[in-house]
Amino acid sequence: MMSSFSRVLLRPALWILLYGGMIGYGVYALVNIPVEVLPAFNFPAISVITHLPGTTATSMETLVATPLEGQLLGLPDVTQVRSAIGDGVVETDLRFRAGTDPNADLQAVNGAIDRVRASLPPAAQPLSEIMGNAINEVADYALQIPAGVPHEEVSRVVAATIVPALRAISGVQLVDSAGIGDAALWVQPDLNALRQAHIPVSALTAALAGQVSLAPGGYLTLGHQDSLIELHNLPTRIADLNATPVAGPNGPVTLGSLARIIHATLPTHQRELLDGQPSIALTIFKQQGASTLPVTQAIARRLAALRGQLPPGVRFIRIYDQGHLVHAVGTDLRRNLIIGGVLAIAMMLFVLGARSGAWLLALSIPVSLLLGIAGLYAAGQSLNLMTLGAITVALGLVADDAIIVLESVCHRWEAGDAPAAGVLRGLRDIAAPDIIGTLTTILVFVPLLFTGGLAGLFFIPFALGMVFSLLASLLVSLTLIPLGLSLVRHGGAIPQPSRRSEQLLAALRRHNRRLFNFVLRHPRWAIGGCFLLLLLSLAAMSLVSVNILPLPNEGVLLESFTLPPGTALLDTQAAVNSIVTRINTNPAVAHSLARIGSAAGSNYTEPAYAGEIEILLKPGAGANSLDAIAAQILAASQTPSVQLGVDTPTVERLGESLSGLPQPFEIQLYGAKFAEMATLADAITSRLDKVSGLSGVFNNDGYPETQINVQPRPAALAAAGLTPAQLSHELAALLAGQVVARVPDGNIALPVYLRLPDPAAFSLDDLAALPVGSESGTPLGQLASISLVTSPNQFHHIDGARAFDILATPTTAPGSAIAAAKRALASLKLPPDCRIAFGGLYPMLERAVLGLGIASLAAVILMAGVLVLRFGGRHAPGLLMMQIPLAMTGGALALAASGLGLNGIGLVGFLTLAGVSLNHGIVLLDRAQQNENAGLAPAQAMEEALNVRFRPIFLTTVVAVLGMLPTALGFGAGAAPEQGLAIVIAGGIVWSALLSTNLIPALYIRYRGK
Repeated sequence: MMSSFSRVLLRPALWILLYGGMIGYGVYALVNIPVEVLPAFNFPAISVITHLPGTTATSMETLVATPLEGQLLGLPDVTQVRSAIGDGVVETDLRFRAGTDPNADLQAVNGAIDRVRASLPPAAQPLSEIMGNAINEVADYALQIPAGVPHEEVSRVVAATIVPALRAISGVQLVDSAGIGDAALWVQPDLNALRQAHIPVSALTAALAGQVSLAPGGYLTLGHQDSLIELHNLPTRIADLNATPVAGPNGPVTLGSLARIIHATLPTHQRELLDGQPSIALTIFKQQGASTLPVTQAIARRLAALRGQLPPGVRFIRIYDQGHLVHAVGTDLRRNLIIGGVLAIAMMLFVLGARSGAWLLALSIPVSLLLGIAGLYAAGQSLNLMTLGAITVALGLVADDAIIVLESVCHRWEAGDAPAAGVLRGLRDIAAPDIIGTLTTILVFVPLLFTGGLAGLFFIPFALGMVFSLLASLLVSLTLIPLGLSLVRHGGAIPQPSRRSEQLLAALRRHNRRLFNFVLRHPRWAIGGCFLLLLLSLAAMSLVSVNILPLPNEGVLLESFTLPPGTALLDTQAAVNSIVTRINTNPAVAHSLARIGSAAGSNYTEPAYAGEIEILLKPGAGANSLDAIAAQILAASQTPSVQLGVDTPTVERLGESLSGLPQPFEIQLYGAKFAEMATLADAITSRLDKVSGLSGVFNNDGYPETQINVQPRPAALAAAGLTPAQLSHELAALLAGQVVARVPDGNIALPVYLRLPDPAAFSLDDLAALPVGSESGTPLGQLASISLVTSPNQFHHIDGARAFDILATPTTAPGSAIAAAKRALASLKLPPDCRIAFGGLYPMLERAVLGLGIASLAAVILMAGVLVLRFGGRHAPGLLMMQIPLAMTGGALALAASGLGLNGIGLVGFLTLAGVSLNHGIVLLDRAQQNENAGLAPAQAMEEALNVRFRPIFLTTVVAVLGMLPTALGFGAGAAPEQGLAIVIAGGIVWSALLSTNLIPALYIRYRGK
């Protein structure tokens, strides 16, 4: 069998063809794989956002939420339909059964929207997207508009030229423009002129709508040519509209005598303010799967080319560019990988000598990583923080397999074997432990491949990166390394390590031998000391800060703000301008772009009393003090009654992407009457405040906002010849505004808009005096009663039922917090039509952790089974499995000593240690067992194994640490997210090496007979 294997192994042409094909595909994958900040969000969840500005939350329920949910609840595989209903906006989130295709789910949702569209108000246009699209927001630009430049001129250029040009870029999915409304012809009725002419507002609407005509009229054959007939009347000039006849009781009257017509922009209940001045903001989303950096670079080039299209003095200001972050992460990590690889190879050459074949590592490491990237590309993954983290860890680990094979062959050469025979016998000696060590490491990541939900988003890409890289390294170590060594076998004398490296290794062996002898004499002290260190490391970890995702300096900070519900837009704008003025005094700040409220048709849902401020930092500002700048900005922004928070844009977009998921801890109060529900919500909140296991109890639903109720008087309306619907239409035209017609003007449509100049400034008396109706122009107060009422600012629908959400953060185990909350609410008496349910993310996380725990237990059983099959009995497998928890000590102490926080990526590092920690012990105990099988006593067998395996254990440890050293030291801002991961792995590997060469062999000898 060995001879047949050697014949295959030593056929260079075969392996050159095989590796040539794999490397070629790897290069193709490297060039084409998307580069992102975070993994793709492919939740089986769809978000539908519907804007209807000027509509109360209760009216949004009737007009939008109820009919929309009626269709969505009937879709197959839907597990929950949840709507957040607020003033002017409804966000409906649908969660589908796990395992469904999000794209197919999106198509099903769009079909339901098409079926219900006829039942929705014409202005309500639902926008559906796969949950997680917010992370695809890759660029934000703002237009700096000097004083004196007409806003409608800028708006027209943006709509006609800029937005279409950006949408045409390959990889761009969506371009939103907001801040200044579309250019329009604004018709402002003169109420006195209408009253004197006895002409109702409805006559203006009818006259304007009848003036716009563009329709085909057939064709005539003139000679030898068909000439099309087209009837069109497209008034785009004010003079044309002024001459429009309006029917009146005494004959037609020109529109110009009844209204003022101006070129203007459509009024919006939303603001985009660049350094406190009105602006147009462009928000650009990339397509799912498109690579961020090429898209953002193409956007920058296109805008630079279009600058000449803007009015004089107007220029683009780049506020946010996700490509900057992608470039920083990719560049810094690639540089660190190269430095780490060079350090690792240099150490190998120093220890084994240049003629030993150590130069093969210069080939095996990049080949393994390239094949790992090829696997990621084939699996549909991208290069992101998680997969790049896996590659960073893999840089040190993929060398392990190659090192032990190379060292095993070198040991055979040094023992006197012929070059070719040494290659084959060295490979035979090490193949089994090499395969077992790699498989046990891979088994750690197998459970992660089956995690779903939020954990799966981050763990699955990392697990795939590790599995592909480790499998590639195993393949390279068993084929490419021995093949390369066989090609250098004609070298005359057997290569020898350098004298300096031999002296270094001899000194390290002596020191390790003293420690080993101490452990052998005092095994109980050693075990007790190791477990004491484990407890100390856990205590140290309790002092480590925790955050979800650390990000390098993006050059941008994002500050969110919320004023009390119902705050007027003008008051919000004044407060925000005051905040921006203070922010801009910071010497690190270049520009500030404030977004107040949400533009209709966008995927933002903030009300007019909330929004965010994107703060662009000057180049180089905050490179090492981003937290300090954020604290300064937050301190400068403090304003009474304004809630503030500062984060990075990517973390904020991550939160927006996950907004369809449940909150951490949630009590859902179901009912039918808002007043009754509000009273109960206050009582529930008061009781939960006293629960020791909960903090941050928060209830923002049902906050009473003042609304103006216009209730028609049937008799008065009938006497005036009006119906309630006609009265509603007139009020909508005068106060809310109405686009009466759209006139084609170039490649855009010019709206003809009808509304009073500034009805928002009306008092209640002005509203009551508003003339409406037909010829007489009766004051509104005579036709309807006008009163102030309260209405909830927002509430929820859960599967169609009204609900309030009461949120909190558990400070104990979620199950204990829920039990304590139930005890606190046990004596609360609920009306018959009200009920309480417990929901939130924590119960889902408990189920996910339980599933992950079961899968991890299965992985541990598989690992133990593999070890038992290899070593037999329980002694060696038991020692190796004991090493798993002990190895965590090194990672925990290293992280605590570094001063860094624990994050999601660092947490994956501890999981990685569970598999990595076994490699050294497997190699050592396998050699010891071979020696025992050859007739040596356990002590002699272990002594020989320590002498032979000390060098590969030392080399793999040093190479792994050197490979991750640049990232662990935080070289480059882009390495910041992976720094904790590298520190955990490096600390764990060093501690694992000490355990493998001291505690494990000592216990093996001590208790071998038992």
